[in-house]
Amino acid sequence: MKLLLLSDIHSNVRYLEEILKKVDFDLLLIAGDLTHFRKQDVISIDEIVSKYAPECYAVHGNCDNAEILNYGLNGISFIHGKSLELGEITVHGIGGSLTTPFGTPSEYTEKDYEEILKNFRFSDFNILVTHCPAKGILDRTKYGENIGSEAIRGHLKNFQIVLSGHVHESFGVLKDERVAVNPGPVNWGRFAILDLGKMEVELRQL
Repeated sequence: MKLLLLSDIHSNVRYLEEILKKVDFDLLLIAGDLTHFRKQDVISIDEIVSKYAPECYAVHGNCDNAEILNYGLNGISFIHGKSLELGEITVHGIGGSLTTPFGTPSEYTEKDYEEILKNFRFSDFNILVTHCPAKGILDRTKYGENIGSEAIRGHLKNFQIVLSGHVHESFGVLKDERVAVNPGPVNWGRFAILDLGKMEVELRQL
């Protein structure tokens, strides 16, 4: 099974469509910031996803208005605060980010994240889709600051795969007890492909 991992589209529908046309995949996961503050942009994003993706699950990012979670979309299913069983895997979602200096639309506290995390329903194989990274895991900004979540870090033991975004410049893959991926922003033409059978990740760019 091949998973296409995306994050931080920021309304760049041209790059999104180029990626979806280029890659063969079975499941699409999006780790937030689909839009760049314009909530109506999610409609055109959904149209493109509906055209190319067999199945798509996403969380919202801090630049997405949480109202988009309630839109009646055709291709994208939002999973913020949810655990979703997909055959032998379970996908869990955490949207938004911790508080930023910029007052973005969807910001949460560590307490909010802790409440979500402790209510997840786990199986034998679990994937976390989170916009905000775990503290110290692909979360270093260009200023050298680690801005990830302590709450998420504290629950990493429950996940075999962690997909995050938010920190554009911290794209990469970390493999230890689990596989952590920040594919980089779609807005920069970046994406990742995960071969679930081999547990191998390929970072790519248009």
